Amino acid sequence: MGPARHRLHPGVLLEVTVLDRSAFGSPLTTRPDQSTREVFAAVLHHVDQHGPESLTADAPALLAAVVDGPGFATIADVAADGSWTIHDDVLHPDPDRVTFSGLTITGPDGRVLEVRVPAEDWATMHVMFAALAGAPDGFALEMLAGSGAPDSSAAHATALFDALAQAAWVEPNAPVEPVVPDPSTPGLRFAGHNLVVIGTEDTRVAIDPFLRPAVPDETGYRALTWRELGPIDAVLITHSHPDHFAPGSLLQIDPETTIIVPRIERETILSVDMASRLRQLGFRRIVELGWNQSHEIDGIRVDALPFLGEQPTDGAVLHPEIRNAGNTYLVRTSTLSVALLADSGRDHLGSATDLAAEARARFGPVDAVFCGYRGWRTYPAQLLFSSVARYLLFVPRDRWDSRMSLMNDLDDTIDVAERWGAAMLVPYADGGAPWFWEIGLGPRLDEQPHEIEDFDPFPERVVDAARTRVRAPSGGYLESPVEVRLLRPNDALVGWPTPRLVRDPDNSWPYPEHPTTI
Repeated sequence: MGPARHRLHPGVLLEVTVLDRSAFGSPLTTRPDQSTREVFAAVLHHVDQHGPESLTADAPALLAAVVDGPGFATIADVAADGSWTIHDDVLHPDPDRVTFSGLTITGPDGRVLEVRVPAEDWATMHVMFAALAGAPDGFALEMLAGSGAPDSSAAHATALFDALAQAAWVEPNAPVEPVVPDPSTPGLRFAGHNLVVIGTEDTRVAIDPFLRPAVPDETGYRALTWRELGPIDAVLITHSHPDHFAPGSLLQIDPETTIIVPRIERETILSVDMASRLRQLGFRRIVELGWNQSHEIDGIRVDALPFLGEQPTDGAVLHPEIRNAGNTYLVRTSTLSVALLADSGRDHLGSATDLAAEARARFGPVDAVFCGYRGWRTYPAQLLFSSVARYLLFVPRDRWDSRMSLMNDLDDTIDVAERWGAAMLVPYADGGAPWFWEIGLGPRLDEQPHEIEDFDPFPERVVDAARTRVRAPSGGYLESPVEVRLLRPNDALVGWPTPRLVRDPDNSWPYPEHPTTI
């Protein structure tokens, strides 16, 4: 009899904690946003006193008082013309003062275990969690001896495994339950929010994995685990926002997996140097791609294209050299071509619609475009109440009273698909399932649907927008030639170039399907 093997309980949530000792805050943490709110505390106080509706009229004067005051001088030099230059220690947090410090492990029973992980132990911890969460055969303690791990690291991992076993957060390994369709079926699977898996019979790539615990809701519907998603040969990451670059999710895949990330020369307040950080976690095969560079993984070609939009403004910006750096991707197999645009939109370098037209001229039309559709219309002062408050530091004075649209909206998304000559458009990147909307990602889509129309619209609104593209002289509407396909998490499309939808009868969308806007 071989060594006892175990797997991670599917209800466990794994998160990597970060110790941030930089001056203003690192992009790996929320400290830059907290620090920005401290600088602009007078604006937050005003909203507390007068309500958010006062922002449109009062924000320019409030922001000017902060920028011209003594507190702002601690982070930037203000010029005579009213513009400013942010100090370098704010723009470029010292990476040596920002470290992966440990794990926060939340069990299916709601208990939380905080674990300190020294830098030299990450590679060993990675081996253990990748086997526990993703390997079909599970994990055995004997695997640590064969990994070349230092004795002290193996001892730390063993102690953590014992703690997980005592908490009943690991369980005896069992065969992987079959999912429909089988992971080796060529085509694509949408796993929710940003995660798309594209594969041939032999090779599979995953884009922007952000996994949540696979805990069924009252209907039995749940997220898929890495084990169920099947072997992954490469992971593509578009940008470093935490719902796209999620170290806790990435720790659950084999450290020998190829990870493709945007090429980033130097970590900034807006962009994690993902290649460097992934090496710290024990990944060994990292490919950095700049715009218009490509890489091939056993018959799947990946082209990295510009990531435009989701910047501090949709036009002119201070410090234009500091970006939310990223890639969009064109992924092509022998039978399928898919463009994945994540949270893109428009900024001072161009727009996603222009990118689509240029890419079509270079590569030809695509079978499918996955594109965000939220629009994210906002006034600059509202950024203080968002997850990227730090963006306000880059907004010029002459934009303070102007609404911005930082992502593609409904019509932009359809424009992108049409310019690319796509046969199909899949709106994504906004939750889509209870395990996402319960943590604030996207609109609620069950029997009690709820949306914030200007921030988290229903995906069905893309369908409506495609049906009413242009008013015809007769009074009716001309529809888009692009098919808008609403995929629900765990849905698969197989049989390209004439795809059919496949759903697992044991784990598929249990909520109403609305033929038009909810």
